Amino acid sequence: MILTITANPSVDISYQLDQLNIDGVSRTEKVLKTAGGKGLNVGNVLQTLGADVAHSGFIGGALGEFIKETLAEKGQEARFVEIEGATRNCIAILHEGKQTEILEKGPEITQEEKDKFIASLDKITDGCDILNISGSLPKGLDVDFYQTIIKYAKDNNKFISVDTSGKTLESVIKSDIKPDLIKPNETELSDVLGFEVNKDNLNEVLFDEPFKSINTIIVSLGKDGAVVKIKDKLYKASVPVVEAINPVGSGDSSVAGALYAIEKQMSDVDVIKTSMTCGLLNVLNPQTATINMDDFVKYFDQIKVEEI
Repeated sequence: MILTITANPSVDISYQLDQLNIDGVSRTEKVLKTAGGKGLNVGNVLQTLGADVAHSGFIGGALGEFIKETLAEKGQEARFVEIEGATRNCIAILHEGKQTEILEKGPEITQEEKDKFIASLDKITDGCDILNISGSLPKGLDVDFYQTIIKYAKDNNKFISVDTSGKTLESVIKSDIKPDLIKPNETELSDVLGFEVNKDNLNEVLFDEPFKSINTIIVSLGKDGAVVKIKDKLYKASVPVVEAINPVGSGDSSVAGALYAIEKQMSDVDVIKTSMTCGLLNVLNPQTATINMDDFVKYFDQIKVEEI
């Protein structure tokens, strides 16, 4: 079983409008409400691939109950710590070929709630050999929360991946205890290091500190595929050209593919191809973090991976 941890999940609400009337009334019958957050996205794709999935993080109020109920309907286990604050909404308004988003900040996590989560890690991670942390930190938590989970995973011989950005990513990368997998892009690497990272210096960057001791690093290059470091080898993955329908959630889908392949103990090349295929299939689907398994083999066979 694979566990995802989303510290600040949400209920994602999508309104589809013919026209958004500013300073007026807009009506729609096309409303979609889903349990959202990067880790939950990862879990949806993992389940489609055939993995058993559990989720954790912090939830509260009626929206937290909605998330638990939605996961139960999907057959995904919920192992959240309940809090006094209320889980947030994230609203996307689709109008006239555009997407306008309104993202709530979310609840503030108390020290007591944080301590309860850390104290419950044995129970939360029971039966899970792979842990994945995705997304940003809510108010009340700092990066030591992620670092504590990473240390716990290492101490208990569990594989741990982290998909985050900004100062949180920088702190995770520069800490003494590293995750087993990260999935940054070139811009995020550049921000961490303070100089431009590109395809010409990736080889040097990924095998030097602070990345040297991170086992698997998937550097997304968008439509150009990815450069992937696994242990002491570096690979270039190329993907076929497709007409993108929805790129949102492709990074989460790519993480899911990698974790599934790692759980199945696939070869390095097949880990990369599974990861790239899932990201590509998400691009071809109008729904976020959704892949069509009927097309999996077709695109898997078109992913080209070469050691560089």
